[in-house]
Amino acid sequence: MTTNADAPPPMTLEEKKAAARERARAAKAAREAGSAQIELTDSAAAYIREVAAKQGKADGVRIRILAGGCSGLEYRIDLLDPDEAPKEGERDLVSNDIRLLIDLKSSIYVTGSVIDYERTVMRRGFKINNPNATSTCSCGDSFGV
Repeated sequence: MTTNADAPPPMTLEEKKAAARERARAAKAAREAGSAQIELTDSAAAYIREVAAKQGKADGVRIRILAGGCSGLEYRIDLLDPDEAPKEGERDLVSNDIRLLIDLKSSIYVTGSVIDYERTVMRRGFKINNPNATSTCSCGDSFGV
């Protein structure tokens, strides 16, 4: 059996609770300050515009965090219909001229994230740099906190 001596020890339940409270405070402070909370790169914004135009959708997405995936939580990004209004409790944000709708619970997990879109030989899709994630799966579609 091999071990990684450089790996940090697992977080205790109290440490996880403290980290969750800190994420909630950061999300609330960002919301009150009117900041976007999530940044889209130029390539992510261009991809959203391209796909939205092909499908007759708006230049915007709804971002949700759902239970699931190999690391416990997974990202869900859906295009918006034209003139789609935010659902109750959702924030209406803008990053790189793309409209982002996100509910408060999801924003707690992704505040400060940068969403990129990459096209490589090995992978094509969104790549999310999430500072709140303590673990991620190899495909990058799910994460843990």
